[in-house]
Amino acid sequence: MINRRSQGLNKREKKVLNRVILGVVVLSLLFLLFAPGRGVFPYRGLKKEVQRLNTENKTLQQQNVELAQEIERLKHDEAYFEQLARDKFGLLKKNEEVYELRKK
Repeated sequence: MINRRSQGLNKREKKVLNRVILGVVVLSLLFLLFAPGRGVFPYRGLKKEVQRLNTENKTLQQQNVELAQEIERLKHDEAYFEQLARDKFGLLKKNEEVYELRKK
């Protein structure tokens, strides 16, 4: 018995051991690829989500710039402010009257 251990594994035992190791490696890889919340598919989904959020972020930044420009224009351009007040809110100056003309 002591003599056999010092010689190592025979051919059949090595083959079985190699298959077990290969099976463990394959199962580990499959787990890494398809594990819920950790695998390749959730990673790809998260990558798409990051892309979508980056696009949305760029759009919001552009809207922010446009709104900041609008605020500056409202602060400094009285004619624009007055026109907006008339068009959007229907406001009038003192002693102004509105006449509606309708076609018959």
